[in-house]
Amino acid sequence: MFKKNKTVLALAVIILTLLSCAHCQQYTNVKNMLPRESFMHLYKTLKVKSCNEGHCISLDFKSSASGFVVSKQKDGAFILTAAHFCEDSLPSYRKEDIIVSSTYKVKSLYGNEYGGIVLDYKQDIDICLMFVEGVTTDVKEIELASEPPEPGDKIYNVGAPLSIFGPNMVPILEGRFNGNIEKKAFYSLPAAPGSSGSMIINDKGDLVGMVQAVYIRFNTISISITYEDLKNYIDVKVNKYISYKNSMKELGLKNIFTLEKKKNCNCD
Repeated sequence: MFKKNKTVLALAVIILTLLSCAHCQQYTNVKNMLPRESFMHLYKTLKVKSCNEGHCISLDFKSSASGFVVSKQKDGAFILTAAHFCEDSLPSYRKEDIIVSSTYKVKSLYGNEYGGIVLDYKQDIDICLMFVEGVTTDVKEIELASEPPEPGDKIYNVGAPLSIFGPNMVPILEGRFNGNIEKKAFYSLPAAPGSSGSMIINDKGDLVGMVQAVYIRFNTISISITYEDLKNYIDVKVNKYISYKNSMKELGLKNIFTLEKKKNCNCD
């Protein structure tokens, strides 16, 4: 009887040890697969200037968003974010009297700041492509998933809702993929202003979507670009600009990836 109890006790210890190790291994895998270094925090200053009979008024409007690196180059990185962050929208009236200009600042996970340039955006699928000059050592590019998510799949989000962000600190959220309605993907995922443009990844750490909007009265349901539209945009637009950049010196193309330094500029 003593030997039998001893055997049962030994088996129990082994099972508990295995379960504990399995839990540790799962936690380690999740931590290691999260592409935190692909995250970028974006700041925009929209300057609106209106002049009438020699008198000018200028106002600055500031906003923030999230983004992520899709391609790392020798002199910078291509990043994606939401188009509504990149576009400069104005009322339809009196546009002829108004001058609008925008500047973008981008911070990496570790707090290093760079200038951003908008290359392209599509309003119908709410996606924007930017180039960030100078960011080369402290970011990593994210991989697009080989397959779209299935309803019920667990997903993760790395973004900065309400600009909650600091050096080596960015919120990590968990959720589930719910499915698509027409041209939008739905996720059980909390979000807030500032989450726009943040990456949605699967349990392998691969990109499947991007937060674009959230229900105001039920902010645990987020809306994203569909996997198919995201893949098509990367395949067509992102790769087009990467090819352009790689060929511009050889073909004598204009360098559109460098911020222009305006000399003797009256910035008032």
